[in-house]
This record gives sequence, structure tokens and C-alpha cells, in this order.
Amino acid sequence: MASGKQVLLHFLKKYSLQKTKKEDLPEVSENIRVGFLLHGSTPKEMWQIVDTIEWGEETADDSDEVIGQGLKIKDKNISLPELFDYMTWESEHKTPKRVAKRFPELTQSEYYAATRIMSLVLSSIEWSDWLSEVENGCKLDSVELNRYLKSYKEKLGYYREDPENYI
Repeated sequence: MASGKQVLLHFLKKYSLQKTKKEDLPEVSENIRVGFLLHGSTPKEMWQIVDTIEWGEETADDSDEVIGQGLKIKDKNISLPELFDYMTWESEHKTPKRVAKRFPELTQSEYYAATRIMSLVLSSIEWSDWLSEVENGCKLDSVELNRYLKSYKEKLGYYREDPENYI
């Protein structure tokens, strides 16, 4: 028996790595809603919550050109990753009072880092037109992956040794 998390991640991976045909979007949305229900439990409020989102197309502001697909507010051109960015990416990077009260040891720079990582996680579960070419039809070359791992672990070590002059 699969966990709700496994079901949700299965669908998010499947749909974020390739464009879904427009006519398939309602079924994809239902699959993802079921994944959220299985993962998030099913208290009464969760049914309304999952019915507020969909897997849909994001279009450029000035045209009907599809630039991405992902989680969004149902029937609106508001993607969840973009909404999250606007909620958290203020020029002052202020930690909300409620967050600071719950986590008094959290520094401003740690809060900023955490919200940027959350933003990357959200954007990683979207299909994007501009990334589709390099995502190679969902195939991940293990040799290339190992090369990336080795190279970036080395760079991370350089950063830790000298954060100002690591590149």
C-alpha cells in the first residue's frame, strides 16, 4: 500500500516534467487533488482546500501563450509558486512577527534562506516551457548527475572555506 506522500509525489513528478495536453488538465487536477487528500488527511476543511487549486496552465500576462503548468488557484492565472514569492520576498526580508515569536533563534538571513528554498521546492514541481528542452524528456543521465554532484560538492567546499571568493 502506498502512502499519501508517495501518491502525491508520483503525480507531481509525472506532471512537472512534461507538458500536459489541455484536454487532460481536468483529470490531472483531480489526480493531484486526490494525492493531496491522501497526504494531508481528510478533515472537512481539506476537501474545500484541495478544490481551490488545480493543475493548470500559466500564460504570459500579455498573451495566451502557455509558459508553464503547475499548481495554481482554480480558474485564475495565479500560480502557487508565484503567490508564495509575493508573500515572502519583500525587499526588507522581514521575518513575520508570528514566525519570530515561534522561532526566536531564527535570524533574518536564515528566514530569507528558508523561504527561498521553499520557493525552489514549489517551482521544482512545475512544468516550464523554458526548462523543457534541458529536461530531456524526463531522462536523467547518471553520468551527468555524478559529474554535477562531484563538481558542486567541490564548489560548496570552496564556498565554506572562503564565502567571499569561492568562485
